[in-house]
Amino acid sequence: MKSSLAPPLVSAALAADPNRRPRILLRSSWQMVNIGDIAHTPGVLALIEKHIPEADVILWASEDHSAEVAAMEQKRFPKLKIVKGQIDSKGKAANDALAEAIKWSEFLLHGSGPSLVAKKDVPSG
Repeated sequence: MKSSLAPPLVSAALAADPNRRPRILLRSSWQMVNIGDIAHTPGVLALIEKHIPEADVILWASEDHSAEVAAMEQKRFPKLKIVKGQIDSKGKAANDALAEAIKWSEFLLHGSGPSLVAKKDVPSG
């Protein structure tokens, strides 16, 4: 099955620099207590791996993302880097790792949820 979403994402990312791999910042991992929510992140990582294999991904996880969950994800996705933190009311990242991940990325992908779960982290306007 051919993906209708992957080619435009890759094309947009490659437009920035055709010699560089696409860089995706995945804002996901909302709740660790809900088995359905915890499955979304590895699911989307697997879809990216399958349909955009040339992409590099950093996971921007919520604060309750545990070391056990990170270990499980990194066992399956060994190149995955994980950052945490929030954006304050002035638009500043809470820590250097998050600030670097935002600067590094070319595309922000908001993971699934009942709404724009990380709305405060995604500027509008």
